[in-house]
Amino acid sequence: MKAPTASPLLQMRAVHVSYGSIPALRGADFDLYRGEIHALVGAHRAGKSSLVKLLSGAVRKEAGEILLDGRRVESLSPRSAIKNGIGMVYQHLSVIPSLSAAENIFAGRFLKSGPMRLNHKRMREEASALFSRLSFHVDVDLPVSRLSVAAQHMVELARVLSFDPRILILDEVSSKLTPEEMERIYPLLLRLRDQGKSVIYISHNMDEIFQFADRVTILKDGRTMDTERIEELDRVKLIKLTYSFVLSREELGRQNLELYNLKRYNENIIKNIPVGVIILNEGHAVYLTNYAATKILELDGEVVGKSFSEVLRAEHFPDLSRVMESIESHRELLLKESAYRGQKILTVSVFPFRDEDYALLGTIILIEDISRERSIDEYLLRTEKLASTAELAAGVAHEINNPLGIVQNYVELLKRRELDPDSRGKLGKIENEVSRIEKIVGSLLSFSRFSDVTFHEVDVAEALEEVMLLLSHRFAEKRIDVTRRLPRSPIRVFGDDSKLRQLFLNLFSNSIEAVPDGGAIAVEVSEDDSRETVTVRIEDNGCGIPPEIMGRIFDPFFTTKKTRRNAGLGLSICQRIVELHGGMISCTSTPGARTSFQVRVPTLGPDTRPGPLPDAPAARV
Repeated sequence: MKAPTASPLLQMRAVHVSYGSIPALRGADFDLYRGEIHALVGAHRAGKSSLVKLLSGAVRKEAGEILLDGRRVESLSPRSAIKNGIGMVYQHLSVIPSLSAAENIFAGRFLKSGPMRLNHKRMREEASALFSRLSFHVDVDLPVSRLSVAAQHMVELARVLSFDPRILILDEVSSKLTPEEMERIYPLLLRLRDQGKSVIYISHNMDEIFQFADRVTILKDGRTMDTERIEELDRVKLIKLTYSFVLSREELGRQNLELYNLKRYNENIIKNIPVGVIILNEGHAVYLTNYAATKILELDGEVVGKSFSEVLRAEHFPDLSRVMESIESHRELLLKESAYRGQKILTVSVFPFRDEDYALLGTIILIEDISRERSIDEYLLRTEKLASTAELAAGVAHEINNPLGIVQNYVELLKRRELDPDSRGKLGKIENEVSRIEKIVGSLLSFSRFSDVTFHEVDVAEALEEVMLLLSHRFAEKRIDVTRRLPRSPIRVFGDDSKLRQLFLNLFSNSIEAVPDGGAIAVEVSEDDSRETVTVRIEDNGCGIPPEIMGRIFDPFFTTKKTRRNAGLGLSICQRIVELHGGMISCTSTPGARTSFQVRVPTLGPDTRPGPLPDAPAARV
């Protein structure tokens, strides 16, 4: 190995490079002497390519110092790098496929035999001479697109050599060429070193580094870990510092098996975490999806290999276009509340992930179903609001009852007197309005006062049948088709019979008012699998509830019925009754099509008592 000369040709001190918010180099140091082959190694995303791209002018430093021949260089561009004698063969091809090998080598500086004529003969001759130096045969007249990948890499190397660089940078060329092809490169590097030129060689292959490199620098996480002379370095230490590949075929097989097992282990972790995860490749096709994502999105069949835009449908996921725009533009995205299938609320996060060269590897999509959390939050807010409203309603009702009783007494006294027909008619109107006020006050008290209820065993189906019998004349008036799906055996709950009948009466009354003449109402009673809860579903094909008011239907005093007899307390009272019985009420509706109210309460069991159901779905608001 050749010892370096006293003064470095190149010095890099505390250089920093970032790609957006992602740091690639975090204060790396590097120096290069004349007539030296200096290897650069490191694990994936260690910053190797970023460091040499600074020298080729492909990226710019954010901080730090670069010295060439002791002269400070603020920044390098591709043109100034060539002017300073720096040539680089990149890891990824950058040839022009439509041009010939000779034209690629002299692209941007074509040789001419006159002001308007290219000297094709001379370019072919010099290109052939370059490939002769490389001991590699290439038809210099063929378009590069017709050459093998190895030949295309040789064209790039020949182009760089045509500039006669004093610093040659090779980035992972051995990963693109066969061992036989690399055997032609090694002598060239040694000849360049003997001519006083310098080589920066990036590789993960430890064998070749120990074969011809003079020194090696190890990068890790964008920082310089160590720089040592090859003869003073043992392979075990170098491998431990760089986490690089193994030395022999047997070790390579063992390492590949370990990597395979690690990959399987990581995929199993992803598949079993409770958050939905979908990983896309660089072409936006699904590479991996876990169980949580499949369950949340209700995916059917195999989705791996399909485009993400094919997996989901816009009618189910209105924000699909925003997510696809984020994926295609490689930008992060956070949707805190996104509707899915009209019933779920999702949090969706999109994260592109890249390699150490900031090349896109794919996209990670995280999905969480927050419907339950939102329902619980809304339920707690609604409960607090209802409690305050109930307290206010009780106070108002009691205050109204006192003067109302006095008014009723005077009405009774006036009715005993001899009055003319006009006065008696006006007194009748007063009595009717007082009765209406009594009903409103009664509703307020029903809404606010539940302390005097009496709990005992109640058969849900029997209570429903009695309410439907009571309303049979109203069903007949509008020619409503009522279908029943009631259990054959009793399903009993522990509750107040009159309050439950009031609940069912209010829900049926709403449906009767919503359906047109000749409409349909269906009632269904079912137990869950554990037989711990019973669900009563009352559904109609009426006008439906617009989405903009769905969140307010259980609010006290909210109504869309513009009549003097409606106080807007019906559904609020229903909700209070359901909560009194330890259950929950919800509603789903499609405007102009169908509305369904679901009441879920605990059944009568050995330990059943009124109380909240922690796993019951809250009303959809």
